[in-house]
Amino acid sequence: MLVLDKTIFVGNSGLASNKNGVQWLRNLASNFDYTVVEVPLNPPILHLDCALSLVREGLMIVCEEALIDGILEQLRDWDKIHVSLEDAAKLATNGLPINEKVYITDKEFTWIGEQLAKRGITVESVDFTISRSLGGSFRCSTQPLLRTDL
Repeated sequence: MLVLDKTIFVGNSGLASNKNGVQWLRNLASNFDYTVVEVPLNPPILHLDCALSLVREGLMIVCEEALIDGILEQLRDWDKIHVSLEDAAKLATNGLPINEKVYITDKEFTWIGEQLAKRGITVESVDFTISRSLGGSFRCSTQPLLRTDL
């Protein structure tokens, strides 16, 4: 899942979530004025953060091939750093935005770091090869509660 303001995007490839789960979350979240948007994913994409990273308002890292219905309507006008399906499988989109100015990614994805730097983002690169080989990366290893300017 990815949260943007009062919208929760939920990836569904049938591997880690399903329509029943989306509906359950939609029912729960509506009590808190959140909207839940289901995002159909191409298998073998497990989670939405394996296809999409919301770096900051207006900037994303995305694997369009993984999104069955293409870029979400709410994000179509955003600046996009494109990732191949092969790189998405290596968890290239699974970085961690610390705030609007700092992003953490694996050192393997230097080209993503270069693209982010061109857009004014400070990139911290960390070797996460072993964790990625087990199927998880930065978002999988953290739980952001609140983004603030440091």
